[in-house]
Amino acid sequence: MVNQGRLYWTGQHWINYVRPGNSGENSGMVSLWHTHYSSAGEGTVAYVLIEDGAAYRRICTDNLEVADFIQGWMRGRGGMYDMELETTPAVFTRGGSVLDTPSWTIDAGDDQIIARWSDLQPPELLEAPAPKLRDGWDVSSCLFFARSAQILFNGHLIAGDPYAVDIWKPSLGGERSSCVFALSETFIQVPGRDG
Repeated sequence: MVNQGRLYWTGQHWINYVRPGNSGENSGMVSLWHTHYSSAGEGTVAYVLIEDGAAYRRICTDNLEVADFIQGWMRGRGGMYDMELETTPAVFTRGGSVLDTPSWTIDAGDDQIIARWSDLQPPELLEAPAPKLRDGWDVSSCLFFARSAQILFNGHLIAGDPYAVDIWKPSLGGERSSCVFALSETFIQVPGRDG
């Protein structure tokens, strides 16, 4: 079977949103796009918001063109994607094992962010031809939801844990963890869709 659409983006998306159990607000958020292919090339971009203690709000990247690509693609989604955030150069290092406790370390100048995912659930395989997940896009992904996760900012453990979200109800059914990573995620524009 040949998909007649156009490859738009493929890579990994790592999401780590934590909040204290008695709060409705996130204390730490990392949304990291490890891009294998896009029209801007490859590279890594992380939206980082820390609201526990000293606030930190940045877009960290090792490729400014890919950062511009992700910003343009995500704009209009709301939340941190629509904030005016400073972009800063960063070095990204993967650690741990994808079978146990994977992590990303982001070294951005004098600041360091470490995001970890643990107590992983079995992978869920998502196949969503348009318009099942999104109108105009065929989407596939391997999703690993984490029951536990941590964010450290300059050595300080951010208070908070994963929490249940309902954004996966239309595609997977039920609620899922706010901390998840997607491997081999691919977005294909169906014919006639402009990016």
